[in-house]
Amino acid sequence: MCYRENVPPLNFDGIHLACLSGDNGNGKSALIDAMTWALWGQTRAKSDDELIHSGQMEMEVEFDFRVGQRCIESYASIPGPSGPEARDRAYWSFNGLRG
Repeated sequence: MCYRENVPPLNFDGIHLACLSGDNGNGKSALIDAMTWALWGQTRAKSDDELIHSGQMEMEVEFDFRVGQRCIESYASIPGPSGPEARDRAYWSFNGLRG
């Protein structure tokens, strides 16, 4: 992923329709990958190794959103170097329908 520590969360409050646009390499696909990985544990990547930022050993995604008045929280992480057994170390937490 393109984003590392100390990045403020994206807040889409009040936005009803959004368009991701920008030059190649600006992180549009990384945002979509983060959301789909946090929700379903799958992305367009061939392996979880491709999701970890170059030079980093782990990754995590927190994705919170609302559906009506209900808050949905999703958290996913891969601790340490991944590989064929990455799915055994991956952690997903989905706390749906709070609020």
